[in-house]
Formats: sequence, structure tokens, C-alpha cells
Amino acid sequence: MIPKSKAWRSERYLAWVRSLPCCMTGEEGCEAHHVIGLGWGLSGWGLKAPDAFVMPLTPWAHRMVHQRADWQPWQVEWLRQTIRAGLSHFATDSDIREQLTLALAFIDAMEGATA
Repeated sequence: MIPKSKAWRSERYLAWVRSLPCCMTGEEGCEAHHVIGLGWGLSGWGLKAPDAFVMPLTPWAHRMVHQRADWQPWQVEWLRQTIRAGLSHFATDSDIREQLTLALAFIDAMEGATA
């Protein structure tokens, strides 16, 4: 579990994620959606996942992920896709690359634990 006090924040990374097409629809005009509901200890009442755990979703897709628990597992692949693109895009930004690398390792560990 990543403690709330250690939640990484980066407006630069969030702005870049918002510029990407939606993971679900491929449309533009996205929000940076922080992962929810996967049982990883990253989200919950009053807790927002670190910014490394975001993906681009249109406002409609964002609402649907919040409203439909059966859509939440899709976030795993969407996160991986977004993080891999971020690692490529931010090739020379060591802080962002470090956070994305840690996030990807965390996702792989959590998915291995549930597989």
C-alpha cells in the first residue's frame, strides 16, 4: 500500500495525460482519472491515488467507471498503457520516469497477487 502522505503529485504529468485520447473511446477531451476500486489501497473515502495511477478518460467514461464496478477492472490495462506511453514521452525527466516505473512495478505485483 502506498501511504497517503507519500502520494506523488505532478500537474505536468496530469496535463500530459489529459492531452491523450480516451483509453475507452479513443476520443479527445479527456480528464485524468485516478484509479479506483481495485482493492490495492490506492483509493477510498478521502483518498486519491498518486498521480502516476491516472489514465485519460472522457467525462462520460470517467462517470461510468465510478458508477459501474464491473468497468473498474479495465483500469489495469488502461493504466499500463498510459504509464508505458508516459515512460516514452518523459524519457529525460527522471522524477516522472521514476514514479511511473514504481507504479508499473506496483501494478504488476498487485496483479500477480490476485492472479
